[in-house]
Amino acid sequence: MKKNLTKIASSFLPVVLLGVLAISCKEETDHVEPMRMFTPAGAMKSTSGETKVKLTWNPSLYTTATSGVTYTVEVAADSMFQTPVIVSVQTDTAGVVFTEDQLEVKKLYYARIKANALDTRPESKWVTSNRFSIRGEQIFAPLVNKEIRDKTVVLRWRPTTGLTKIVVTPANGAPVEYEISAEEIEASAKTITGLAATTSYKADIFAGTKHKGTVSFTTKEPSVFTETVATAAELEAAIARAASGDVIGLEPGTYDHSANNLVISEKHLTLQSVSGDPANTTVLFKEITLKGNGAGVKLSGIGFDGTAASAAYFLNLAGLGSDGEAANFTSILVENCTVNFTANCFMRANRGSSNGTHKIESIVVKNTVGSNNGTGSYHYFHLDKLEFKKLEIENSTFYNSGRAFIGWATNMTAPAKPVISINQTTINNFGFSGRNNILLDANANAVEFTMQNSIVANTPKEGTVGTSLLRASTDGSSILVVKNNNFFKLLDGATPAVELTFPSYVQLSSNTTIDLGWTGSTTNFNLPSGSEVRTGSTTSGALGDPRWW
Repeated sequence: MKKNLTKIASSFLPVVLLGVLAISCKEETDHVEPMRMFTPAGAMKSTSGETKVKLTWNPSLYTTATSGVTYTVEVAADSMFQTPVIVSVQTDTAGVVFTEDQLEVKKLYYARIKANALDTRPESKWVTSNRFSIRGEQIFAPLVNKEIRDKTVVLRWRPTTGLTKIVVTPANGAPVEYEISAEEIEASAKTITGLAATTSYKADIFAGTKHKGTVSFTTKEPSVFTETVATAAELEAAIARAASGDVIGLEPGTYDHSANNLVISEKHLTLQSVSGDPANTTVLFKEITLKGNGAGVKLSGIGFDGTAASAAYFLNLAGLGSDGEAANFTSILVENCTVNFTANCFMRANRGSSNGTHKIESIVVKNTVGSNNGTGSYHYFHLDKLEFKKLEIENSTFYNSGRAFIGWATNMTAPAKPVISINQTTINNFGFSGRNNILLDANANAVEFTMQNSIVANTPKEGTVGTSLLRASTDGSSILVVKNNNFFKLLDGATPAVELTFPSYVQLSSNTTIDLGWTGSTTNFNLPSGSEVRTGSTTSGALGDPRWW
């Protein structure tokens, strides 16, 4: 019997010990549970604004708004809080706001939070946030290309009081401070001088110690002119004697060439305003003619006006001995220009005696405004029979233009399909004479066409047009992409009016039809604040020519 009791006791002892151990663990768990349950729940969230940042968290478990629980929030520059605490606050809500008066704008911070002791419950453990910052205001306006020079830049901002300075910092260089005068505050603009050419800079604007905006830019290459001119006669003589590759600078003023064409024969020249501003450098033109092999032109920073001459064309491509004679042109670049009034078209390039007799590498138009074309029987870009590799139109505006926009409607065999692109461009009020395919008419030719981030509105200019916007090869050889644009009031002019459409073989995506209220006579295309067109581009930015943002 004693032996049996010994066996029972030895068997029962582990069970007893396990029970004691379980009780001990239960008591220890009960001891730490209030602190764990009192800790703020979940991750801390941050919402960054221009002048403040809001931190929020889930309240401690088993508390309510009337429980009396409070929290301590501390902010430091590192997640381990080994650097000094910058600010410490207490709050009785599950959130706190820090302003630019408490934290530096654009600097990264970390916060930690704990629930303070309440009644019999001790304070909780710390919970640390992910990094956060105050985003900072952005009062700077987008930079205007023509206002970025080799040694200067014009910085503009939305009207703001109390501004004191702009700090300009070159890449790998020391910052330089520029005071903002009362006159500059009134004008909401300041010209920064003393910059270095082809250098990247960052500019920060302040009101006292408060940061109000940042903008980055790169200065242009030095404008090295072969010679500069100041009169119409000097300009004509300079073009005549120039060698291919020369850069002719036009001093501010008006150059009257309304009585005769400006002819560039068998050489590529640059005509560029010294100021970089088309508003103060005007050429009254009859026509700019490119003649013969090697002819080409770059036009930069000039205002062209064909009104006085009733100019038929802005640019006209011709052979040397006769209009139809074979010619291999170089390239055309029109940048930062205005072209007002042409009777027929912006560019005529169909004079070759046969398909492909005239050839050119590229045609580029950017940061340019073309306006007020007559009712001549030409597309605004009239390229029939021309063999070309690229037509690029970007950051530009065209209004009250031709019977149609781009025409390459003579069927021809080209060595490679040309690339045509329209990006960030505003087009308003065009189309007449019953023309069809008024945006692009490539007939049965193969093209690679992309139109994006643009706004097209108001057809026809007068009379009627066909109901198709585009024509190109239908055998699969063309690549036709139309995406992230806004089209509105594109009608055929008939009664009842029919809306213009793209053919089924065009790839369409993310296009809208928001009516911006423009009419055929609109000349100011500023985008309304809060409109969807301000976020509709491929980069979630605004549509159309950036000058109207």
